[in-house]
Order: sequence, then structure tokens, then C-alpha cells
Amino acid sequence: MIEIWLTDTDTVAEQDSELQELIDPDERARADRIPDGPRRHRYLTAHAATRRLTAAAAGVPPERVRWRRGPHRRPEPAGLEGELSVDLSAAGRWALFAVQRLGTGGEGQVGVDLEPVPADRAAARVARRSCPASETDGGADEFTRRWTRKEACTKAYGGRLADGLRTPVGAPGGPGPHRVDGPLGPCTLHDLPAPPGHRAAVARTGVRPIRPTLLSCPADPARQFGVHRTPAAPGPDHRGRP
Repeated sequence: MIEIWLTDTDTVAEQDSELQELIDPDERARADRIPDGPRRHRYLTAHAATRRLTAAAAGVPPERVRWRRGPHRRPEPAGLEGELSVDLSAAGRWALFAVQRLGTGGEGQVGVDLEPVPADRAAARVARRSCPASETDGGADEFTRRWTRKEACTKAYGGRLADGLRTPVGAPGGPGPHRVDGPLGPCTLHDLPAPPGHRAAVARTGVRPIRPTLLSCPADPARQFGVHRTPAAPGPDHRGRP
């Protein structure tokens, strides 16, 4: 099972010092380069939550979690490469985190993406510039659905977005699971429930079906994680094309 955690990162700014204690020096250095304000606070909150959730999945204290950079600088938990695959996507006040226990031979790397739905004109402009001609219609919501699927597949493989954008993710339909084959290899993807005005998707390398479970947690580091389970809606059989 892939666990997907949705976090509202607009917690009170007075928690920043406590959040900084949860992240490592590299993350603090990156945070220090962000001007004080909501964007910096959201960064701290998202990365602190990611560390705690990774630690919980691995059964280790949060301070034991360290990151290494995989292909195309994909963050991976150092020392857990054969055990866990994790991914983070942030959009405004929201952060989406995925964790997957790996199968034999490392099968099942996971990628997740969360995006705000842009204005129709902006979506059309990006679609014309970046997507195949067959994927330039349908309006901003459909554009964002396709984009999150492509981005999730790209992140699962740790590839270049230029390759991921050539992945055919299909026409509108049920949320999934859907099997797709692209330049990076086969993967299975599933649309996810998302905050209003957003789209989200998760992908896993390989061809096995996925049934992600969406959970929500308070980002407040002083509180226990509360869990609310929302299974992703069932869709067509994973062997069918989207």
C-alpha cells in the first residue's frame, strides 16, 4: 500500500524554531536562503513533516533520517534505498508526501505531484509549448490532471521532466489505477483527491496495480499525528488503458 499524507503547512510562524530542530543542516541552509515569510515557513513545515513521516515508516528517530541525491537530484533516504521510496510535492500551503515499502529488487519507486489549476490561457500556453498536440485540449483542469500524472511518473523514475512530458497519460476517465508506458518505462498511476483548485496524482514504477490511501496529519510538531483515512476512489482495472 502506498500511503499519501496531505499536510496543511500554514501553521503558526512561532513554531519555526521548533521546526528547524527537526530538519538537517542542508535543509536549514536552504531555508535560510528563503526570505522570512509564509514561503519559508511552509518549506520548514513540509520538510519537518516529511522527516517525521519517513522516520515513522522506517521505525527510526527523526534525527536518524538523512538524504542523498539520486538521478536528477531526486531526494532519497540514505541507508534505506532498498527499503523505502518516498517523495514530496508542495503547492502553496499544501504538501503531499508519499511513502512506499519497496519490493524485491527495488521494484516500486514512488512519485507524487500536487499542482494548482492555472487560468485557462496560462494552461493553454504551457500545453502548446510542452505537450504533444493530442494533449492540448480540454481546458485548464484537464491540462493539470495530465501534468500531475506526467510529473508523478517522472519523479517515480527520477528522470528528466522533458522525458516525462512525452509519457502518454490518456484521455479523461476514472481516477485509476492506470497502466502507462513512456520513455522512462512502465508505471502505474492513480489520481488523488486534492484540495479545492488543485489536482494530484501518484505513480509507482512497474506494472502492479496500486491502491493508494490518503491520510491527513497536523503539521504541528508538538502534536501527535492524527490520521484520517480516505481510500482513493476505485477505478477501472489497471490493465486497461486510461
